Amino acid sequence: MVTSSLFMQSQLCYLNYMIRTVKILISLLLVFFLHRIEAWSFLSEQYGPKAGPWWQEGITGFLSDLWMATLLSLPFWIFEYFPQKPVRHAQKYIATIWIILWGVLTAAHQNYVEFFKFQIIPFHLTYMGDNSFLSANGSSLFHPSSAVIFALAAGLAYWTWSAKSYKKKKRNVSMLMAATLLVAVGAHAANIRWRVNWFIIEPLQTNYLEALYTNWRKKPQIKRLSQEEIKVFSQVTAQNSLLYARHIGEDNSFTDVIRREVARRAKPGKPAIIGVILVESLREADTGPRSSDQTSLTPAIDSLQEQGVKFTNLYSSGPVTRGGQESVWCSTPSATDTSLMRSFPDAKVKCLPALVRSRPEFKALWLHGGDSRFDSQLLFWTHQGVSRFLTKSDFPEGTPSTGWGVSDLALFDRSAAILQESSKEPGVKLLLPMILTVSNHVPWTVPSDATLDTKNFIAAHDSHRTVKYLDESLDLFIGNLKEKNLWEQSVLIVVGDHGNLEPSWKNPYGSDTNRYQRLLSHVSMTLTGGIIEDLRDRGALAPVVSNFTAQSQIAPFLAEISGISADPAFFDRPIFETSPWPISSDLNQYLFLPIKGQSLAKEKVLSGLIPEDNTPDWIAATRYRGWLEFLYQGSQ
Repeated sequence: MVTSSLFMQSQLCYLNYMIRTVKILISLLLVFFLHRIEAWSFLSEQYGPKAGPWWQEGITGFLSDLWMATLLSLPFWIFEYFPQKPVRHAQKYIATIWIILWGVLTAAHQNYVEFFKFQIIPFHLTYMGDNSFLSANGSSLFHPSSAVIFALAAGLAYWTWSAKSYKKKKRNVSMLMAATLLVAVGAHAANIRWRVNWFIIEPLQTNYLEALYTNWRKKPQIKRLSQEEIKVFSQVTAQNSLLYARHIGEDNSFTDVIRREVARRAKPGKPAIIGVILVESLREADTGPRSSDQTSLTPAIDSLQEQGVKFTNLYSSGPVTRGGQESVWCSTPSATDTSLMRSFPDAKVKCLPALVRSRPEFKALWLHGGDSRFDSQLLFWTHQGVSRFLTKSDFPEGTPSTGWGVSDLALFDRSAAILQESSKEPGVKLLLPMILTVSNHVPWTVPSDATLDTKNFIAAHDSHRTVKYLDESLDLFIGNLKEKNLWEQSVLIVVGDHGNLEPSWKNPYGSDTNRYQRLLSHVSMTLTGGIIEDLRDRGALAPVVSNFTAQSQIAPFLAEISGISADPAFFDRPIFETSPWPISSDLNQYLFLPIKGQSLAKEKVLSGLIPEDNTPDWIAATRYRGWLEFLYQGSQ
């Protein structure tokens, strides 16, 4: 009896040896869990429920927090091998600092619609020393709920500090604890690896290391396309390729008339300008008059649409700028996880600049007010053959800016000067510029060069003020082009790179259950320029195109009207023609088909679970699998 009692006491003592590690684990778990609840509440209030049932989000979220807390607790298990008091004293100090550190990082983590949405990774850390960037993008550190997280971290750190010290311990109890921790880590690692079927909603990934683990050279588990699927795909689409779009005899009169007019006007000393103004976060829902009072944020864009061609149903390739750039210049269905410049720079894709690299009469320009290093943009476009760059580093210190780069007005002013300078270069007959803006971006800060009317504009949301600023800057840019006699030689596409989730200026979607998807992917697009306005005046172009159109149709259109021979063929057909593919946007964890108002869960797409009898869905899903196979094979 005495022996049994001593044995039980010894076992309890052995378990108590691990109390500090358990406290650290619980402390970190509570910090992460509270942050997840805050984010979940915020997203649900703003945008409604996300894809996937609530219980799946809840369970996977809890497992994710437990995994992270466990991973961060593992180093402290090592201390349990050292019973000496000085070492245990050091464990208290280190554990306290450890919990407070992660509490601060979690509390300072932005609210899931801003820059650090997809976790802090080494590249992002370079921005931690940029005070203007941090100031412009804001931090939730001083948000009351985040202050609670910080206070909780401090309290739990003290709780860990107050844990008792023990002089003895047994190896078998330590090994049991280690096995438990390692199983928890391994189990959730497997869960993440298999998230094609069991996934964590991306805005709820609060764990900084989780995304690094899942995205570090990780290929999704894709069911490879069978020969039978490829055969059926060819029969259904009348296309002999999964990726490249072939012309199938559709009337292309609008493109033809523009091409002929460009060829007539383009000559050395007065080249044609065939360009894209890629506008940050310009949605269809923010342009044009509201139905309630006919007020518009974008009178300049409205005027361009009245004199040019308005595309009312154009959808972006995805919700990120890098994907938008690649889509409009490379014709690819690029998005967050399939970006060429970010993840697949060696993919065998020729963008517009690469097609004219060896032709001196063409000149490709990439003009951007932001950091050229971001997403490896400079490296990628240099590799693709861009011959002239303008980036944030080319502007003098003190230029009006936001945290993302110089103001749109400063960018447009300098861009007009560069276009005039480039047009005078000997032998140049055609300029291909991309002007990429930054001012209409989270956190919707109006640059200092905005008019007083814009600065004092009373808006329901700050993003409406930045849209107004963009429109005014664009109006001045066009006036500048006209003064320099460049407008009459131009064909310009003004298009949003992607949408965003902030409250829109107007509500064109009513009670549409896909409002969330449309706000992310339905972007404004206007075909304008002096050449287009002249053709409109002659009645040679339609004023409105209401067909569903993809961003990836812009590049083949630009190539067509520029007289560029595309070899290999583009991934899509030009605007004014019907794409052979269902229009779709890759919105991170699902494909959205706007023409059907339907989302396809990515796990079903990658696993080949979309049935053939759902023809448009099956075509979109099959082509997406083919696109991923192409990317991964090309990058090996």
